[in-house]
Amino acid sequence: MIAGYNINPSCVRAAVISYSDNAVVSIELNRYGDRNSLQQAVRQLRLLSGGSNLANAFSLLRTRVFVSNVIRQGTALIAVVVTDQIQASQQLTNEANSVKGQGIRVIAVGITRQGRVDTNTLYAVSTNNYAVTVSDYNQLSGSVSRITAPGSWGCFPVTTTTTTTTPSPDRTCSFMCIS
Repeated sequence: MIAGYNINPSCVRAAVISYSDNAVVSIELNRYGDRNSLQQAVRQLRLLSGGSNLANAFSLLRTRVFVSNVIRQGTALIAVVVTDQIQASQQLTNEANSVKGQGIRVIAVGITRQGRVDTNTLYAVSTNNYAVTVSDYNQLSGSVSRITAPGSWGCFPVTTTTTTTTPSPDRTCSFMCIS
């Protein structure tokens, strides 16, 4: 999916936060300035196992990815959350509201095959209930490309990806951050 977008420092930039019980910035926002190197880096990411602490990922998004010395003034800040496990919690609600309060638009994608996605929570963490569910990881490409198509957010094209081309194991979640 990255291939369809103009990845460069003055246009679309992407970061990836991987999370399970903990969260880590796998790809920094300014790390890759072209499409090919970003694609290669995404293919080399290791999958995480464990739980799904999206609140930690949202915290990293605010404090390490979309920080004032890295983002460009006036650009749209978009986060695409992909998860196969999400349940309501006050910590998640607080972090999601903090992210959205900073003007970051959140698109949420739930993988429902294992029955661990509370769709009410999925919609609640997204901006304006902008969320979609698919039954398994194989359906991500088509669904995510539709909701992130040029013009979907009234801004530049958005790109997203998963960290593998094969179905991901349970409890592996990722986050694509766009600036």
